[in-house]
Amino acid sequence: MKRTKLKIRMSTRLSLAYVIGVIVAVGIAVWGLYYYNSLRTYKEGRVTLIQLTETTMTQVDSRLTNMEQTIIDILSNRDFITSWQTFQVSPYEEERNSVKRILTDGYKNRSDIRRVAVYDAAGRYIVTGVKSINQRDINKYVQDVNKIEELELINGRVFLGPRIDFWNPETGVEVITQIRPIKDRLGKVLGYIEVQQNCFYIERICDVKWGDERLKTIILWGHDNDMLYQSDDKKLSEADLGLYAKMVDEYTQYKDFPDEVAAMADSNFYDCRMILALPKDLLYHSVRETMRWIMALAALLVIGTVFYIILVTRVNMRPFNQFLKRMQDTDLNCMRPSSEVAKTDWETQTLIDSYDDMTSRLKKSLEKQSKLLEVQTKTVFGVLQSEISPHFLYNTLGSIANMCERGDSDEAANACYSLTEILRYTSNYTTAEVTVGEEIENLFAYFAIMKSRYRQRFIYEIELDDRVKNVGLPKLTLQPIVENAIKYSLLETETVAVKVYVIYFDRHMIIEVKDNGKGMSLEDIEKIKGRVEGFQDDESAKDIIEQIQFGGMGLSGTLIRLSIFFGEDFEYTFLGQNDEGGTTVVLRMKVED
Repeated sequence: MKRTKLKIRMSTRLSLAYVIGVIVAVGIAVWGLYYYNSLRTYKEGRVTLIQLTETTMTQVDSRLTNMEQTIIDILSNRDFITSWQTFQVSPYEEERNSVKRILTDGYKNRSDIRRVAVYDAAGRYIVTGVKSINQRDINKYVQDVNKIEELELINGRVFLGPRIDFWNPETGVEVITQIRPIKDRLGKVLGYIEVQQNCFYIERICDVKWGDERLKTIILWGHDNDMLYQSDDKKLSEADLGLYAKMVDEYTQYKDFPDEVAAMADSNFYDCRMILALPKDLLYHSVRETMRWIMALAALLVIGTVFYIILVTRVNMRPFNQFLKRMQDTDLNCMRPSSEVAKTDWETQTLIDSYDDMTSRLKKSLEKQSKLLEVQTKTVFGVLQSEISPHFLYNTLGSIANMCERGDSDEAANACYSLTEILRYTSNYTTAEVTVGEEIENLFAYFAIMKSRYRQRFIYEIELDDRVKNVGLPKLTLQPIVENAIKYSLLETETVAVKVYVIYFDRHMIIEVKDNGKGMSLEDIEKIKGRVEGFQDDESAKDIIEQIQFGGMGLSGTLIRLSIFFGEDFEYTFLGQNDEGGTTVVLRMKVED
């Protein structure tokens, strides 16, 4: 009977407290709504602005890529260089028409391309479409182009912002222009090729709105952050341009200025950046409209109930407060019993007893799970580690045998010495962890073997930041990646170039392996990502481990080993088509300072 009485009394008290609590909760909720909405508006506005910037930059990339692809299609035409050189020697109408046909074919399926022109330092030129300029203007124009420093680089190119069409200024049409040098096989500059795109395509992409208001859109080009495009008719001041340029130089994705917030997105393919600026008045407009009635309603609800709630809470909720305090102080590493909490009624006693029982069972379960996870991790890591050495050994011994058959005894001896160093490195089974410096030394020995085999067909480059040479990582992390790069690049190109960069940036070690092979398709990239992600699933992990044991997942196995070793501090990225046409693998690990 006593227990039942306590139960009824507690329910009654809770009912009364609940009625009052609802009033208070509504008041607090209304009062806190403004702050919450302000914070949420800022966070959502930041995310949305960044997404808008990245989306707009991607669309601009597609337009710039149209211009770039037009140039590539023309320069890759095997008749273009010959026809252009013939025209430079004999500038007759027949040769002019031959080159013009190639230029026209280069953009016949691209409606946004206005025209294509080629010209050389002597003022000889061929241009598609209507033109209305004289030879003197062309000579001056070519002199100005020759002064552009970016065009002197190996893969030199430049984009010029909106301006009146040089070749037909009478129309008043504004265009975006890309210029690249024309080179023969020996790298000699034979002239320049220019592609124009109607400016309104970029203007339409950059017409970004927040509600009904248009945002300020800026595109900066090159290492000097030259203005490529801006949406405002009013020219930016030097001070404002300097602030945006500093934001770009600091590689800040989001910046909070006194009167506006700005987001920056980097182009995936070109040396240009986009900035979208959102005025703060526009960002917080909706929140400020509701500020007055939110604060007034909050005040009415809170003032009328605060004193009574304090009294009821102190008397009736003391056991629960003690119990909640105990729960807040409890974590997975410290689960203490709740015996010191006063059990003044049946509900409190039942709740505390249930909680103590739950924590006891949870602690036992976590201890068991921890042991199982430790065993599984060690087992999987050992499987992944042991898969590498036989694969490399078979290939290397085959290469040495081929050199011996050809009579290259010195080369074979050097390869054996290098192989000895590699075997000494890999045969140490006492540890699966090495430093980056040790891994790079092993990579030099591996490259020496590859160099002795392929000679002039293989070149390589290794750069190591001394700040990360003592960072630990799984043994034989780099060799499977470069071996994969060499294997597939040899099938596609005469001279294979593999570059390995290991740098320290922003408390992270970044490893980049780059080749000039055929690249990697999106399907292959997704397949590798699927294997790595599938490893997190117990059922999928079993199938993946079996594939690794039979030598079927070299690159995937390396990524999985790194995922196990670094955990959530590891990220990886594939660039299926880099600037040399091959594949770039980027590994990013967080390291201690």
